[in-house]
Amino acid sequence: MDWNAIRQEYITDETSTYRKLAQKYGVGIATISKHARDEDWAGQREQIKNKAIKKSIEKISEQQAKRALNFVNMTDTLAEKLMAALEKVDPKDTQSLRRIAASLHDLAEMQGLKSDLDRQEQEARIANLRKQADKEDDSATKEVNVTFIGDIEEYSK
Repeated sequence: MDWNAIRQEYITDETSTYRKLAQKYGVGIATISKHARDEDWAGQREQIKNKAIKKSIEKISEQQAKRALNFVNMTDTLAEKLMAALEKVDPKDTQSLRRIAASLHDLAEMQGLKSDLDRQEQEARIANLRKQADKEDDSATKEVNVTFIGDIEEYSK
């Protein structure tokens, strides 16, 4: 009996069970279970699964990093083009200046840049939410008094 092949099949195939292996190879399920327990097939299966998950996460992270870098490069290129357009525009051409300003605003938003006023407003909102949460916590911890009428031994049963 090729126990290495059976073990390999079990640890690499998530759908594989002791019962299926026993039927496929004509071996008793107790014998399969004994080999699996002695050789820690479940632990090996878990290691294989964890390695696959880790590699998947690394691959996804690399792809996201590439996309982020591409985005930064595109916004940098756009910023350069806006700078060139701003240098060429006639200061009296208010319509073109407004378009450039709107584009700069959009670019700043895409890059996640916020003005000081935006940051201050966000910090104020967060502080307000914290105050509300603190008030809710204070009201949730109020004391409650319970008064028993009659013999207290009746209630302790």
